[in-house]
Order: sequence, then structure tokens, then C-alpha cells
Amino acid sequence: MRNKLRFLCALWVVSASSFGQSLQDYIQIAEENHPQIQAILLANDIANEKVNQSRILANTELSLGYFISEPETRTGPQQSRIAIGQMIPWFGTLSARETYAQSLAENTFIELSIAKRKLSLSVAQSYYELYRLNKSLDLVLQILDWLELRRAQLLGSLSAGESALSELLELDIFENTLKQRKGSLTFGLKAAKQKFNNLVGQALGDPIELPTDLSIAEVILPETPDFTKHPELLFYDGLFESVEDLERLNQKERLPGIAFGVDYLSVAPRTDLAVTDNGKDILMPRVNLSIPVFGKKYESKSKQNKIELSRIRAEQSFRLNLIEDRYFETLAKFKEAQLTIELLDDSLERLAQTEALLLSGYIAGDIDFQQLIRLKENELTLQLQQLAAVVTYYNQLSVINYLINP
Repeated sequence: MRNKLRFLCALWVVSASSFGQSLQDYIQIAEENHPQIQAILLANDIANEKVNQSRILANTELSLGYFISEPETRTGPQQSRIAIGQMIPWFGTLSARETYAQSLAENTFIELSIAKRKLSLSVAQSYYELYRLNKSLDLVLQILDWLELRRAQLLGSLSAGESALSELLELDIFENTLKQRKGSLTFGLKAAKQKFNNLVGQALGDPIELPTDLSIAEVILPETPDFTKHPELLFYDGLFESVEDLERLNQKERLPGIAFGVDYLSVAPRTDLAVTDNGKDILMPRVNLSIPVFGKKYESKSKQNKIELSRIRAEQSFRLNLIEDRYFETLAKFKEAQLTIELLDDSLERLAQTEALLLSGYIAGDIDFQQLIRLKENELTLQLQQLAAVVTYYNQLSVINYLINP
């Protein structure tokens, strides 16, 4: 599992490129600027430093002592004592500690991969919402321009007595409705742009490049993809390995510890008697053992680790079910959006043919403006529905990429 981790972020970036170069640029900008990504990177740095820390031995113990009441020995009275010692864990303990720290660092790397994928998904969905609002505003502005042209025609027909005043009133009502929608879309687009710039880490007033149109390409998706390579599931594999490493460390720590040291005792020379080695200082090497006589603490840790392994596997199974459910729900919405786009294409084509027939009556001096306005209302409604379906199509495709790309 650990050898696969370094490829996760790279593969997700490649899959996101299918959404267009502009979107991919924004995703990269967001990854560089988003505070959550920066926080995880810093946490990863901390985890790597803990790997270095795990190789360090315990503090060297140094003790100094001065005899207030000097004990008399054959070679003279003892004046002071200096002792230095170093505790060394049992063979393999440092290696087990380092392995455990490395597994925690790798888990942080998987968290980074998950965070980047989620950020890419958020940027993509926000990007498509911007496209929807911007394109909707363009459609409304096109209809308003069309109304201006129809107004001129209608006024000419009114002056010639070929149209009724009610047709002009209906045109005014439709125009006011469009102006209201234009204002709503304008305010919504401004707020969405600020939200998007904040998400990618740009200044709130920075311009955003949006596509003029999103084409629908044929996409073949697996019915039953392999979700086991998803980072959210690999994260649980990492947790499982970390607990296993922790248990190996626990077994090492319950073994005795060894301390090597040396004591130095300062001895003053005797003045009342001449003896061999008079006043000779004492140097005493020593070895200490730290024996965990009461092992219940380590037994309890082993039981906790065993329970934790079972808990991790249960949560991983639950997460797998959630991912599978989300994929099939998303796939259904994706196919529904495809069907909606196809059907609305046919409806809009028929509306265009009907409008052409109605406008052909203008040349003959006979045009039903009320029917033409209602036709245009239906056309705008269908265009907005189709636009929403296109955005839904790409949003669901973004979720599918998040779920199935390794």
C-alpha cells in the first residue's frame, strides 16, 4: 500500500484535466493557496520530524553529589561522587518506534491526497455553477435584445392597425420578468465569483475565465468499479498498519531496558596513616536493568490495539458502502442528465422551426405576437433547463472522477 501513495495526487490531477485547461489551472492555484492544504503540509512536516525524533535515545543521566559527612575508607575519606548513565532500550525497540512514526507520517500523506481531491471537486463544482449563472445571464440578455427587435415590429403593426395593444402589454410584462431575472442572476454571479476566488485563493476582484460552451462528449463509465484504491479506503489501511506497528512497539517496550554508566568517587588522602593507594579516586563502571515486573499496562495496550484493529476494519467497510452508494446514485443522476440534454435538444430544435414559421408571417404582414412571445418564454425555459442539465452532467462527472480515479 505504501508504494502506491506517491501516485495518488498525480493521478487525480490528470483525471481533472478532462474538465478543461482553465479549470485545471484553477485547481492548481487552489492547491497552492488553500489554507487547509497548507495546514496538512505543515502537519506532514511535523510527522516527518517525529520520525527523526523516534531515533533519539533517552536523556543521558548525570548526577553530582558531595558528602557532607565524609565516609572514611581504608584509602581515605570520600568527598564527592559523579555518576553518568545512558538507558538503551531493548534491541529492535528504536527500529519499531521509527517504523511506527513513519506509518503515522504516511497517513498524513494520504490525508493530503484526500484533501486535494475534495478541494478539486469543490473547485470544479463552483466553476460549473459560475458557468451556469454566466450562461443564464447571456441567455436572458439575448432574449431582451430579441424583445427590442420585436417591440419595433409590434409598434409598426400597431400603427398600421394590424396588432392589438394587449400584445404590447404582454411584451412589457415578459420584458419586466426578464429584467428581474437579469438582476437576480447579476447579483448571484457576483457572489459566486467572490466565493470562487476565495476558494482558489485569488483576490476577490480577480477576473475568472469561463468557457463559452461546454460540449457533451460520450463517456464510458464502469458499472462496478474497484473502489479499493480510493484514498479514503487506503487511509484505513494506513491506520491498520499504524496500529500493527504500535503493537510491535508495545511488545518491544515490555522487554527490559539496559543502562550503561560509570561512577566516579573523589577520595581525599589520609593524613594519619600511610597506606597503599592512599587518596586514590574510585572509578566504577556499572550496568543497570529496567525490568517491567508489572506487565498489565502492556497487556491492556495489546487488548486496546486488537479492538482498534477491529474498529478500523468495521469503519472501512462502512466507508466502502457509502462510496458505492454515492457512486451508483451519482451514476443515475449522470445518465438522467444525459437523457435530459438529448430530449431538450430535440424540443429546442422544434421550437426554432416553429419560431421560423411564425416570423415568416411578418413578411406577409400577418404575425401573432402573443404566440411568438409565449414561444420565446418556452424557449428560454427549455434553454435554462438544458443548461442546468449540462451543469448537472459535469458536476456528477466530477463526483464520479473523485470516486473511481485512483
